[in-house]
Amino acid sequence: MSRTKIINFPLFWKFFSIAVIIVLIFGSINIFLLWNSVYRSFEKEIDKRCIILSSIVADKVFSPVVYDNVVNIYSVLDEAKKSDKSIAYIFLLDGKGNIIAKSTDFIIPQTLVNANKIQRGKYNIQVIKTKNFKYNTIRDIAYPILYGDVGSVRLGIVEEDIRKELNDSTKDLLIMILIFLIIGLIGAFFFSYLITSPIKAISKKAQIVNLDTIEKEDFNIEKPGYKKLFNFYFEDELDILVSKFNLMMKRLKNNVVKMKKARNSFVQTEKLASIGTLTSGIGHEINNPLSGIQNGINRILKNPNNTEQNIKYLNLIKEATNRIENVVHQLLNFSRKQEIVFEKVDPVTIINDTINLVKYKLEKNNISIESNICCSHFINGSPNHIGQVFLNLFLNAIDAIEERVKIDPEIIGEIQLNLECKDKKSVIHIIDNGVGIKPKTQSKLFDPFFTTKEVGTGTGLGLYVSYDIIKEHGGMISFKSEYGKGAEFIIELPLIEINY
Repeated sequence: MSRTKIINFPLFWKFFSIAVIIVLIFGSINIFLLWNSVYRSFEKEIDKRCIILSSIVADKVFSPVVYDNVVNIYSVLDEAKKSDKSIAYIFLLDGKGNIIAKSTDFIIPQTLVNANKIQRGKYNIQVIKTKNFKYNTIRDIAYPILYGDVGSVRLGIVEEDIRKELNDSTKDLLIMILIFLIIGLIGAFFFSYLITSPIKAISKKAQIVNLDTIEKEDFNIEKPGYKKLFNFYFEDELDILVSKFNLMMKRLKNNVVKMKKARNSFVQTEKLASIGTLTSGIGHEINNPLSGIQNGINRILKNPNNTEQNIKYLNLIKEATNRIENVVHQLLNFSRKQEIVFEKVDPVTIINDTINLVKYKLEKNNISIESNICCSHFINGSPNHIGQVFLNLFLNAIDAIEERVKIDPEIIGEIQLNLECKDKKSVIHIIDNGVGIKPKTQSKLFDPFFTTKEVGTGTGLGLYVSYDIIKEHGGMISFKSEYGKGAEFIIELPLIEINY
């Protein structure tokens, strides 16, 4: 099946082309109709001239013909010939068709005599194409003298002169029509501009809409000034369309602002959910040092004078309190609600801090982590938010491994962490050998509130929030998975610096 080719044909040129075609079609029809009308009018006018001239000649030569006054006959013919330059010839025929007199010196051929005759005592007009004659086309009239009983008048008018007049008049008419066509095309161009300019403005604004920066941009389209006359503004459907677009963009801005506020709430909600998941591990991380502190204090109280022993236990107490302080500090940093503030950060440091938060869950489930870091690099990001993405992915990997272990207890959980610098990007792979993702749920994985976990064990916001955070950092997150064999999540973030 062949792929359909898309051709960009702007709306302005569509309107203009249609308007031009319509103007040309109707202009051509008008030219044709006017040409025919003018030609028919000229023919009628010429026929009328032929009839008038021949009738005058017939009336004037009646008496001379009857009385056989040759001088008067030729006088009438010469006078008629001089009265109109378009007359090629005038000759008289008697009742038997013989030439009585003629206005020309050349011999009238018999073919010309036979080319036209009166019909039933009435005049008859013919257009004659001649050969070996001075004129190629002649409009010839046979007009009866006294109903043809006495004879007939044959008068020929030169067609070339008629056509010259017709062409001159038609040329003037065509010039006038062409002027109207040009005015029509200019009008079509202007009309197309009026129609498409607001639509083009809407299209241009729509193409530059960026939801990440929409609240800072001005997408308002001003009303065109040429529609305002004094204190009146002539509004049409296009102005209503522009107003609706401005209103839509205003609402979209407000909705994006609300959505970002809601997203920040989702981020904080997911943080608190993650803290709940880590509670047992955090308790363990704090409880063990507390037990050591209590034991050291008891030893000191029992034997307060043993300086060597007291110094030893005081050092142990100090180490334990530092450990507790570090755990609490990490927890507070993670749980604190923060706006995204970009700075130069090392993703390896963020990953190590995240691993410390899930260390207890890893040890509890006997899951090992293998790291492969190809280069030291920096990215521009928010450490707290990037850390949440890593935490979400680690917790999901641990849960997936726990689920697979329930099915196959012989499986030893593994998480593989690969970091590489590729095409000016920091590419981070988090691979687990958990249960994997079912094919039917893969398309919904980044949807908000979608979760495959049991009720009460997940918010369905982890991957949705992670996707949003990575997108805001100018990166992307994707995954590969074969159900029953594990999953791989790939995070790509723009590099700002590489150290080899």
